[in-house]
Amino acid sequence: MTRDMAKAMCQHFMDARLIENATDPTSNLFKDRGTYILTPKGLHVLERFISKNGINSDHLQPVFSSQPICIKLLHLERRSSDDEIIVTQSVITALFRRFVGRAANYASPADKPLDVFQKYNERSKGITLSDMTERAQPLQGKPAQVHKHCFAAVTALEWLCDFTSVVGREEAAEMAAQFVRFGLITLVSDKRKNNDSAIIFTVRGSAPGGNSPVSVCWFPYLSLDVILTFVAATRRIPLYREGYLQGHRRRSSSGSLG
Repeated sequence: MTRDMAKAMCQHFMDARLIENATDPTSNLFKDRGTYILTPKGLHVLERFISKNGINSDHLQPVFSSQPICIKLLHLERRSSDDEIIVTQSVITALFRRFVGRAANYASPADKPLDVFQKYNERSKGITLSDMTERAQPLQGKPAQVHKHCFAAVTALEWLCDFTSVVGREEAAEMAAQFVRFGLITLVSDKRKNNDSAIIFTVRGSAPGGNSPVSVCWFPYLSLDVILTFVAATRRIPLYREGYLQGHRRRSSSGSLG
């Protein structure tokens, strides 16, 4: 293996959230002279490999005990022919239920700072939510509106990368686009400027309750200003007591999402 190939492989490890920069966890670029550690997801994969192959890991116990480890990593099945994630409504439903958690995961005000284990445990409960107030627009006759159960698009992708077996933001965005396709999330705010970057993901498939192919609208994710939310809907997956999660979608010439 050449040095360039090794560096590319390490970059894949970073994209899959198996390793991270020890001094700058927010960095997504593998650097030759950086110092790296295993992520909680990486520790899960390592522990699973050790258990599956019956390897003695006594010398690794200090590592496992000193860092958080992902206990509930959702493994998504892949096709043997091309290694693509198998997408069905039942798969997306299971992924979505894990994504939203058992209860709305609002950040709780803490009297004292949380340690790294506590922070990770809070994130593992489901995507972190907040409420967003949309300003009133008197000229258009629109009053101020509060949207509940909101999250930033980029936060959703980070969560999917950390707590499922997706191997990068592209696959995470594809899964998020499937949430859109099945009518589970809706866009409530996109304050990106015209020159801001965005990645557009389109997925095709049958609409829930129908057989017509559907082209799902874009899913931008490079800006924290892109906010999505959970809102009431019908014929969707039950979510808490407030209602359901609904998707932001466009009608295509061949059909709609119902």
